[in-house]
Amino acid sequence: MNGKNDKPSIWRRSRGWIRIAEDPTSLAELDKSCFKRAWRKESFSKLINHSWFRAWTWHGEANSKALAFLIIENHFDLFSILRIGVVPEQQRQGIGREMMDFLIQLARNEKIPKILLEVHEFNLSAQHLYFASGFRQIHRKKGYYQDPPGNALVLSKVVS
Repeated sequence: MNGKNDKPSIWRRSRGWIRIAEDPTSLAELDKSCFKRAWRKESFSKLINHSWFRAWTWHGEANSKALAFLIIENHFDLFSILRIGVVPEQQRQGIGREMMDFLIQLARNEKIPKILLEVHEFNLSAQHLYFASGFRQIHRKKGYYQDPPGNALVLSKVVS
């Protein structure tokens, strides 16, 4: 489960706080507020028990309600982003960028050389965030997404 090897469990950022997320109910509620096609609570409950699962939430104040989240698969040589979301009323305010900067710094600190993710070819706002964070397209998965239909862009960032 999260947090056993992470010290501390909360990090001060320039505009808020990032905390380790360990509650599947809270993650499911946050996911539902961020996405039309949200993951079910049962999915979070299953994922959270895997040793490779790590998740964080972003808060305006140390103990305030979460406004964003980031979920990854943590492998010995790779972070793979599974989900990142910011509540709609807080989008385009730099929170997603703070989450990405946090993950990149964490990868550096833990000597993880690469971060990988997939993004819908029509999700231009997410692509802008990823490309601005130094990601580059390495592959295209044709017909990967069904709702809405489209290709997935596979993006990678080499962490140095």
